[in-house]
Amino acid sequence: MIRNFCKIFPSLMLLILTVSACSNPKTQDIESKTNNSDNEFEIKMKYFLDNDDDSYTQKVAYQELFGREKAIQEAKEYCNKLDQGKNKITIINDINDDLTKKIKENKITEKESKAIFSVYSSIHFIAQDIYCPQHRDKEQIPLKERLK
Repeated sequence: MIRNFCKIFPSLMLLILTVSACSNPKTQDIESKTNNSDNEFEIKMKYFLDNDDDSYTQKVAYQELFGREKAIQEAKEYCNKLDQGKNKITIINDINDDLTKKIKENKITEKESKAIFSVYSSIHFIAQDIYCPQHRDKEQIPLKERLK
């Protein structure tokens, strides 16, 4: 019995290693694709926050109201709304109306409202590039693609 096991053991180990090696990269590929788009989103958001005239107020709004995970979630929800047929203008107008209401209720200042609106707009614009490229604006599509 032990001799039979010793004969089968190397084949069994090779099979286990082969199955393990074949299954791990697929899982890693799926995770890396998800992480790559999320990482790309984060990089573009940081670029926006670092290169705007009113970047300090926007950074504060982003950090206090969103952060990485919530911003990614907002971006994906925005894409879902677009996929369901909701208009970009309607979505942004709803946000603006909500912020205007909060100004009137003295919950936020006008400067804060502008910063929050700017962060939302950036999240949505970047989302169109990364999570739902089918909804990009013309200027977001590279010229080479548009002229094909």
